[in-house]
Amino acid sequence: MMSRERAGYDDVQSVEGALMSAKRATPDEHQALRALVQSVVLAQGNIFIRELLRQKNLRIGVKKEDFEAHLLDAIDSGGLQLADVQAWLEEVEGWGDQHVYLFDVARNVAEDPIWKSVARLRRKLPEDQKELWRTQSYKFPGEWGLTGISFEDETLSYIWHRHRAHLIRKKAMDRREEIEGDWYQFRAHLERLDRAAMRFVLRLDRRIAAVFMQIPLEGKSHEQALNRVREATKPLVDWTRLNPFPVSDGIKRLDQTALDAGDRSKIIPHRTRLADAGNYVEFGSTSEAGDFRASAAVRSVRRAVKLGQFAGQGSVFAYKTSTSTGLPREVKVELFGEARRVRLWAQLKAHEVWEVIELLMPGAKA
Repeated sequence: MMSRERAGYDDVQSVEGALMSAKRATPDEHQALRALVQSVVLAQGNIFIRELLRQKNLRIGVKKEDFEAHLLDAIDSGGLQLADVQAWLEEVEGWGDQHVYLFDVARNVAEDPIWKSVARLRRKLPEDQKELWRTQSYKFPGEWGLTGISFEDETLSYIWHRHRAHLIRKKAMDRREEIEGDWYQFRAHLERLDRAAMRFVLRLDRRIAAVFMQIPLEGKSHEQALNRVREATKPLVDWTRLNPFPVSDGIKRLDQTALDAGDRSKIIPHRTRLADAGNYVEFGSTSEAGDFRASAAVRSVRRAVKLGQFAGQGSVFAYKTSTSTGLPREVKVELFGEARRVRLWAQLKAHEVWEVIELLMPGAKA
């Protein structure tokens, strides 16, 4: 591998917590903000980067190379500052393209007087977590590391980060070289550094908690991640009062809501499997992106099913949303009833993720 980009990796870590706006920044801090754009920001989806550029009335361009150039120019001119990047990352970094585990929160947890005092909450934290209170980190830990804790608008949040790298093929940098009489061909890749995020969020207003993780489902990886979350959050969260959300019920609720709403629904059911005593019935389309409601015969059979006699085993549906320019966009969502897990297959903004979760809850309108 010939070309490796570390652009500002060490700089971002060295000025952790001390970044200022580009207009008043020291040279080191200014370089760190540039590095933040070159790593974390450019790891986000193109449609989200375009939104940031549009919000700041900056030139947009077509490719990520254009985005990078225009963002860096804006930093140099003072048109893009740290506060802009911070607010934007809160909405887009680590949301969507992830697995989600949901939990019902007991009423006595939501009504505990402790949530009325931010100072009291902070005092309950162990010393090594107090320094993370209401901070925004730009670290790239080699392993998962807790980087921030906050409580605002009746919402408790913990966030973890870890470093990851992805490779971008750069054919122009390929070369052929003779070494000790043998010819070697080198295929070049640019190593783009970014970071994965994991979150725990407890919403008192909806009495629901969620663990969002960008971690492949391999071996015990999710079990270990959930244990890490429980251990870190137990000073403030009584996990005996949190119960795994019945995704099985959410599958049935979502399917019925889409069936009743018809073309007005924000959800398009591709496949729904209902099970009972080791047996199942499944409604789906031969097309991966098809809508099984399109068949009058299938709709008739589905309406005859008494959902109370079945458990929701699995479901795949598309969620209708839109890009920052208002163009329609469909996002694949998969539900696993027995595993009590949700899989979001595309990056979203924070509010869009919560919209999907809301669809699973009683009283949801699709």
